[in-house]
Order: sequence, then C-alpha cells, then structure tokens
Amino acid sequence: MDLLPKPKERSFQDGYYIPTIHTQIMLAPGTAPGALLYAQMLRRTFAGQAGLELDINRGAARRGDITLTLDATLPASRYQLTIAPQGAVLAAGDDEALCNGVQTLRQLVDQNGAVLPAQTITDWPDMAARGYYFDCSRGRVPKLDYLKQVADRLCRYKINQWQLYIEHTYLFRDLSEAWRDDTPLTAREILELDDYCAARHIELVPSLSTFGHMYKILSTKTCSDLCELEDSEKIPFHYSYAGAHHTLNVSNPDSLEFVKRLIDEYRPLFRSNKFNICNDETFDLGKGRSRELAEREGVQALYVRHVKALCEHIVAQGGIPQFWGDIMWRFPESCRELPKETICLNWGYLPDQRENEIRDIAASGITQYACPGCCGWNRWMPLQLYAYKNNRVMGRHARKYHAVGILNTDWGDYGHINDPRLTVPGLLYGAAFAWNADEVPFDEINEAISRLEYGDLSGTLAGAMADLSDHEVFDWTHAVNWIEADDARRAEIFAEVDAAQVPAANAAVEAARAKVLSAARTMPADKKEMVQLLCVTADSIILWNDIGAYLAGAHTPGDAAGNALAARLEQWFYRYRLEWDKTSRVSATPNLIRLMNTWADCLRGRAYGTVQAPGMRG
Repeated sequence: MDLLPKPKERSFQDGYYIPTIHTQIMLAPGTAPGALLYAQMLRRTFAGQAGLELDINRGAARRGDITLTLDATLPASRYQLTIAPQGAVLAAGDDEALCNGVQTLRQLVDQNGAVLPAQTITDWPDMAARGYYFDCSRGRVPKLDYLKQVADRLCRYKINQWQLYIEHTYLFRDLSEAWRDDTPLTAREILELDDYCAARHIELVPSLSTFGHMYKILSTKTCSDLCELEDSEKIPFHYSYAGAHHTLNVSNPDSLEFVKRLIDEYRPLFRSNKFNICNDETFDLGKGRSRELAEREGVQALYVRHVKALCEHIVAQGGIPQFWGDIMWRFPESCRELPKETICLNWGYLPDQRENEIRDIAASGITQYACPGCCGWNRWMPLQLYAYKNNRVMGRHARKYHAVGILNTDWGDYGHINDPRLTVPGLLYGAAFAWNADEVPFDEINEAISRLEYGDLSGTLAGAMADLSDHEVFDWTHAVNWIEADDARRAEIFAEVDAAQVPAANAAVEAARAKVLSAARTMPADKKEMVQLLCVTADSIILWNDIGAYLAGAHTPGDAAGNALAARLEQWFYRYRLEWDKTSRVSATPNLIRLMNTWADCLRGRAYGTVQAPGMRG
C-alpha cells in the first residue's frame, strides 16, 4: 500500500513519466483561483522529493506538462489522475476533488521522486463528511502554527471537517474569570484558522459545551448560580472531580439565554453553517438545583427540552445543529422532537464497539455521524491497535446504517497529557476507513503511514509506535485518581493494578524504543523530532510503571527508592514540558505542575495521604 487513503480504482500501464526542468504545472482554464494553492503544494513536493523546481502557469498544456483541470463529465467529488510517458493530467469533478487528487499525486512523488510509473487512478470518497475532533479545553490549547500543521495533514489525507472542542478556552468577552489562568484561543486566531482551512477544503465546525462539561465556567463566582450543584465556586480544582462535573442548571430561566449568548458570540467566526452544541455526559442533571423539577417532569424531559431549544436557536439562524448522542440513544424516540436538520454525533470507542447505538439512532430517523476515537486520552502512548479496530468497526456501522459522516475524536481528559503528535496514526486510520470501505490490514496501513507521514524508508516506525502502546500498568487514570483519593480508594486502585506486570511491560517498552531508534536511520531530518518525542514517551511509561510498583510494594515514604523516583519524576517532567512547548501554549500546565510536584513530594514522604478530591472523601 503506497497511497493513503487507498484509491477506489487503479490500473498500471507500461512506461514512466519523467518530468524535466522544463516541465510546468498548468492550471487549465476554468480552475478556481484557489487551485494555485494546490499547484504550490505540488511544486514544493517535487522540490523536496525530486529536486525539481517546476514552474506554475495557467493555460494550455504542452507535452511533458502536468495539467490540473476541471471536467464537467466527472461527478462532483470524483477525480481521475492519468500518468503517461507524455505527461500527467489530473481531472476533477469539482474543486475539492481537484485538491484531493493533488494530494494523491504528491504521495506518488513522495514514493517515487520524479520517476512516476504510468497509471490511471479514479477515486472518490465513501463518506461525504470525513472529520477530526480535537480537544482544546481539558489542559492543552495548541499554538496557532501547530493547528495549521494539523490542517495541512488533514488536507493531505482528504479529511474535510474539523472541530476544536471548546469549554472555556476561547476568549469570550464576558468570561474573563473562566479563562484568566489559561491561554485561550482568540477571535483573530479562529478567523485566521478558518480561512486557512477553507483554502484546503476543510470545514472548520464550531463546537462548544452548552450543557454538561462546563466545569471551568460554572466554577466561577460570576456563573456559579447557573450550575446544577450549589457552591461550585468553592470546590478546589481536581482532575478527577472536574471530569465529572459541572452541568448547567436548566431549572434556572437564565441558563438557556446564557448559553445562547455564548453561541451567538462564537458562531460568527466560522464559515460553517454547522454548530456542535455537545450536550454530552450531563452527569449532574437532576441531582442538585433542578432535582425538584426533575422529580416532577423527569430527567429525560429536562434533557430533551434543553437540547431542542438550542437546536431550534441554531436552525432559526440558518444553521445545522449537532450534538453528542450518548444521552439521547437511551431514548432515541425523542430524536423526533428535534429539528429535522439536527445531526447526532454517535460515539463509541471500544475495539469491538457494538452497533446498538448507531442502529437505534438510525431507527429514529435522525441524521447521524459515527464517531470513533484515536484512543489516546489518559495515555502516554495511544492504544494504536484499539484505535485501528475502533475506526474499522465504526466505519462498518456507519455504512450499514447510512450515517452521513465519520468524526474521529481525539480527547484530552485529565490535563491532556497525551501529546497530539502521537495520535496521528489513529487520525490516519480514521481517514482511511472514512474514504474507502476496503479494510487494510493493521501492519500494512502502519507501513504506509511510516513511509507517507514520517518519510521512513524502512516502513517500520508506525509499527514500532504500536509496539510502544498498551504497556501502561500504572496508567495516568490510576495515577490521577490515586493522588487525589483517600486511603480507601487507593486500596481499590491497587486492586486494579497488577504491579507484577511491570518488569515485562517495561522490557517491552525498551524493545519498542530500540525499534524506533532503528527506524530513525531511514527518516529525513525534518521528521526526526518524533524520535525524541517517542523516547520521552517511553520514559513516561517506564517511570509511572515504576512508581506504581513502588507504591504497591513494601516501602516507606521518603526512603531512598522513593527519593530516587521523585528525582526521576522531576527530571522526566522537564523533558516532557519541552515536548509540550513544541505544539501547545502554557494552557493549563500550572495544574499539571502542581500535581507533579505533589507526586514528587509524596514519593519523598512530605505530603503522603493528604491530597483528596471532593468526590472521594471518606
């Protein structure tokens, strides 16, 4: 497999096309002005991979040229790439297909340089909407230049929708108390990113928490009266608590108007007519200030009423509302109460994810996307095989039940410790299965990712990354819950963690790291930053496994072994933060720093047993 996603139809002919220094990339009459960008992408690829600096022109092609053209006889979204000894022609049914075809040609140049085998490729997507969802709220806010790098990657692999998950990390004009200790995205940055994405046929869709997962906003003194739970502003921050709270109090008549104002401030920044209101995991609903109303009318009625009101608000403005389906699938008949334009985002993250949720939402008649995951949240290294299997099976469900899109999610629970560069293979599994129903084997797609994404001529890097995953005996979820828990909960955690597995797990990590270092020899210099990141990640896994084994064994806090682990933790975290800074702003790292310092103090015996999350008090 040398192209990703795999094209639908491909045939080879005799001979090769070999461009020369006189070859020009020709934009045929009728191509949009924006097609110049695609030609520039192609030119840079020829320069980088073949050493040829081809000119770009507009008009009639000559023998030996590369032609980019629109062809009204081709269906929209379809392209046909013909490579022959006398030249190359890329014809497309519309401008987005032309952009997609250029990405295929660029991948061929990546693999073959300037000696391109003669062939014909005819290609089109299975799914009209092929999306990626990235968490920008739970600890990590990416830098704008990194977000543009992500957009370039999405374009390269034909992903045409993108959502950034926002709770409080946009600079809302009246919510300074919520974002004052963070580094939020600004209107200027969103506008610039939206423009950058649109040029690459990526629809940047706004996404905003407007019901559940409003912890930071509803924990402020300014907005605490809108929270379902009383005294929300008085509870100290803890990852394990924040992940389960807070929900908007729908019994307060001001709540609905409050989130409508947030939507109305945020939505105009985007070209997209879609808006994701989220409305997932409303854990507190009916348990606090709305308890009396919930007992009278039912929690289901409260939920559906709020979702319906927000969907109607967006439809009234000419928009298409979206929401997460984890609550609604339990009573899918209620979907009929929502505006017909509404799209349900139906997620499920198991490697053998069942079809029930997608089946039941399909039966309700509402439009839906299937939403798999990159499976990196709360992991130092994503569960790569899980992500592959999950995207594969969700692609099957999507086609079986006629979903109109796939949205591959990349979350960052508990401080977003998972580096976004490590979930790229998971992102690309989603790209492959959204475009083409053909199920490429795991090893084969990893080899393609190694070559196409990382320039690894050995084709082994992505496989080595997969080998690095699933060895976290004392994983981040357990680490956070342990340090924020009381003694009773800590005992439960160690009943879930088998410290006897640590030696074998750490040995497997070391073996995978050796494979990474071996692959590095065949990678280009501009891709080798992944090697340092993967080595830091290997240290992360080994260190936390060792911490778990230490705590599970016979030890005295502050002994020599504990002191040594504390020093390792501090030295490792310094290098981890260097990697963080390559992609992300300061964001919410102060919370992460405090937690790491607490861990180091605990290992030295200075604060053992004193850290306690609100939800875990004995």
